[in-house]
Amino acid sequence: MASKLLVAAIDFGTTFSGWACSFSHEYEKEPTKVYVKQWTKGYLSQKAPTSVLIKPDGKTFEAFGYEAEDKYAELAEKEDHEKWYFFRRFKMHLHDVTSLNRNFEIKDETGKSVRAMTVFAMSISYLKEDLLRECNTRILDEISADDILWVLTVPAIWNESAKQFMREAAVEAGIQSNNLKIALEPECASIFCRLLKVEKTTDEEGLSLWKEGTIYMVLDAGGGTVDITVHKVLEGGKLQELHKASGGAWGGTQVDDAFKQFIIGIVGSRVYLNFFKRNMDDYLDFFREFEIKKRDVEPHSNSRFILRCPYSLKEMFENDSGEDLQDAVGHTKYANEIHFTKDKLKIEAVLMKQFFQKTMVSIIDFVRDLLATPMVMGITNILMVGGFAESKMLQDAIRNNFPDIKLIVPHEAGLSVLKGAVLYGHNPTAVTTRKARYTYGFETEDDFVEGYHDESKKRIEHQRHGPVILCSQMFRKNVQVGQDISADEEVCNGPFIPSDYEDLFFDLNIYASTNKSPKYVTDADCFKIGTMRVYPDDPSIPREERRYKIFMTYGGTEIKVRVVESNTGKTTNATIDFLA
Repeated sequence: MASKLLVAAIDFGTTFSGWACSFSHEYEKEPTKVYVKQWTKGYLSQKAPTSVLIKPDGKTFEAFGYEAEDKYAELAEKEDHEKWYFFRRFKMHLHDVTSLNRNFEIKDETGKSVRAMTVFAMSISYLKEDLLRECNTRILDEISADDILWVLTVPAIWNESAKQFMREAAVEAGIQSNNLKIALEPECASIFCRLLKVEKTTDEEGLSLWKEGTIYMVLDAGGGTVDITVHKVLEGGKLQELHKASGGAWGGTQVDDAFKQFIIGIVGSRVYLNFFKRNMDDYLDFFREFEIKKRDVEPHSNSRFILRCPYSLKEMFENDSGEDLQDAVGHTKYANEIHFTKDKLKIEAVLMKQFFQKTMVSIIDFVRDLLATPMVMGITNILMVGGFAESKMLQDAIRNNFPDIKLIVPHEAGLSVLKGAVLYGHNPTAVTTRKARYTYGFETEDDFVEGYHDESKKRIEHQRHGPVILCSQMFRKNVQVGQDISADEEVCNGPFIPSDYEDLFFDLNIYASTNKSPKYVTDADCFKIGTMRVYPDDPSIPREERRYKIFMTYGGTEIKVRVVESNTGKTTNATIDFLA
């Protein structure tokens, strides 16, 4: 249970972000009473676009959310935007990069680079300060960041380096690490939805989802990723993970990308690029309107969709090609599906639906394969959450392809993760057991055994008492892929003895593997995920007399370490670095 005055969650999404909070004393009385920030943009919105505007120096924050987009559009209208840095939908960079480090850079909308940590930290800092401002206008006593337990959401399919990156960005934003919890998005949604009453779901039998023994799939469809996991309800409403989190980059932005490729196919890449560079204000308005319109696409409706077509786009095309845009469309396969009239782009429903097909097929195929896995047999419900879950197109596709499984979509599907993150902060033990995503272990050495160990791994170490023949690069397994691990379960390793050259500290490399029992860290299916550094509690103890026991926790939302120095029995300082 949270001991802080307040629990605050930041849901940092690909397309939209927001924050929510609840006081600890109110959680005791009514857990689902969570305050969600209301953003204003001509209408009330419970999330703001994940967009950041940075001044031309590349270091100074200017604006976030709707304000950032509007300010950048104003700059573009005055043709004064190119020196500024404008980032949107940048969260997916952490999913896409193969080797993440603290100096990793991302490009803004016009191709200028800034350190990614800076952009993420600015965003988190803005959301943190906005929460503090709003809280302090509502209560008499001033609340500081240290009075709050902060929860930051991440996709469950993210690796340890991406999670650590977000944690360090939050610290750079002014949140103390010991006041911060990392929460997995589908778990947050599951925790929130199990507390909902029947009338708050789209299914009259929604409450049956939470009976002890029920097995259900959580399909968290966000803007960037689709996170899928399987939970079983235990006694007292606790949750057990039956299948490790999986998924892919099949979120709602894939629909936007399909529309963008369609526009490029009509006007050509040269015209599109010039439109993007020279008329950024029109570009942002055009695609922002599509983002809103796509929410209204329904599988059984034939209503035509109308978007305002920027005059600048039509003018650029006609100047480049010497042909009227509507006449040009008449020569394509889309002649009967789109119409350009004055300042309008009219799109027939059949074409709008096609923009959803690629991402929906990816989701359906993945869910079908997962349902065929023996370990998740018995799934009776699919709980679909996230902003993209509100799409009637996706809902219909799930129902049609899996008619024997009940689909439950909460009315607040887009807020389930955010509100659930607050509940997770109050009760972080709600998920008691998780599946190991990989086989985890250390790189170690042991006595070389002729005929068993590879000759290439043989190493002779000259110690004080004489030479020792060792086998290097061995994989010391801690947990096995697919293994059930309790959230607070510790795996003991050791004792470890520092090498001759490790007086001030010693390092251990942490590896992961898709293989159940790897032998060496150099095996094809093994990869290094991080390095642990251990510092002695009492440096006066001679190195050769030091012994360390290392306790690893793999069942939480992050991999944690605790090191005990056997000589003193005290916990010593140790860190894990998952960032290359």
